[in-house]
Amino acid sequence: MDSSSVENNQNNSNKIQKKRGGSQKRSWVWDWFVSNDGIATCQVEVITSKICGKKYQHGSSTGILIDHLSSKHQITKKTIKQNYVVRNKLNK
Repeated sequence: MDSSSVENNQNNSNKIQKKRGGSQKRSWVWDWFVSNDGIATCQVEVITSKICGKKYQHGSSTGILIDHLSSKHQITKKTIKQNYVVRNKLNK
């Protein structure tokens, strides 16, 4: 192999590694949603012990998801998931 072939192989390897990682979901809303093919599904457990299940097409923005959590479930960034679920189960 000559040096240009080695360089091309390294460039291809770097591209593959970048694709594998994808975008990392760093927003707090992903504690409350799961994403599949650009569709986010709300996983908040409502008082009836069922999952909310509301679906949103989110692209890369989480604004609509934040709006849903705050308006429908009164969940903010400071809400701790474990405390929220326990509180709702106790209120039955």
